Amino acid sequence: MRADTINKILGPKVFNVIDTNIPFFDTPHIWRTVGFRFKIGPLIKKINSYLLSRLKHYKATSHYDLIWVDKGIFLKPGMVGILKGMTRKLVHFTPDMAFYENRSSLFNRSIPLYDFLITTKTRERELYLNRIDPSKLIMTTQGFDKKIHCSHTKFEDKRDAVSFIGLWEPYREQVIQNLIDNDIKVFLAGKGWNDFVKRNKSNGYLEYHGEGLFSHEYAKFISNTKMGLGLMSKRFPELHTTRTFEIPACGTALITERNPETSGFFDEDEVIFYKDTESMVQKIKLYLNDSESLKGLTERGTDKVNSSNFDYDSILNSILTRILG
Repeated sequence: MRADTINKILGPKVFNVIDTNIPFFDTPHIWRTVGFRFKIGPLIKKINSYLLSRLKHYKATSHYDLIWVDKGIFLKPGMVGILKGMTRKLVHFTPDMAFYENRSSLFNRSIPLYDFLITTKTRERELYLNRIDPSKLIMTTQGFDKKIHCSHTKFEDKRDAVSFIGLWEPYREQVIQNLIDNDIKVFLAGKGWNDFVKRNKSNGYLEYHGEGLFSHEYAKFISNTKMGLGLMSKRFPELHTTRTFEIPACGTALITERNPETSGFFDEDEVIFYKDTESMVQKIKLYLNDSESLKGLTERGTDKVNSSNFDYDSILNSILTRILG
């Protein structure tokens, strides 16, 4: 989505994309696992060799105005140095934690080579600033794609249910178990939930829809329920996620923890804030029994994300304007 949006902003056929998922999935599973966890082994060699071969295919010279590296955790410093020699501006973007989850010694050693580093994680701001000049750091938010994340279901046709799409984590399991044990219907999708689903196979309040839903199917899934869980990961200290904006963009009421970031994005009457799972259950039941109030809150939440420049077009246009001058 970021590549498509950047290409749209800069103009047709001026932004070439090199997809490193190709060599990633062409590597045997065992070496993918080793490479992903430790950033060593055949996977790293394969990705860097593939990138170099694609640059030769494009007959790359030193005339690029911009090279954008997205989640460059597998790139060797030498490879990043080659990229820097080809462009006026070398940029790194990640929507993920760089120094907690997804940490990479390769990335850490490459940091000084980038002209700009862009992150959505305020908790890592000081960790970046310990390594680079403040002028190189760009803070932004997560976002949503207006072409994909939009309402597909009228409010009156939505299911009286809560949706969640995401990886299994102990905290997330605790939340969803509490909901279904309190007779709240949950539509669930994502990886790692098989054991949880098996333990609850006789619980009619849980519907599992498989490991992955993407693009328009993801948006339709969220749009089909009256509420969506914007659960943060507890493996690292994040304060908002893509769900924070995607759920209201899909015309569904966002259920989110209250923290300095979420309370800065939304007012009290635009999303359903909670402080613990008990208060979450109470608020969900309250709103499921008050359709008029829930509809108003949902509409205000959708209006907020659509009017506050949280879409990728607005976010990336602002970033590119700053980078390219």
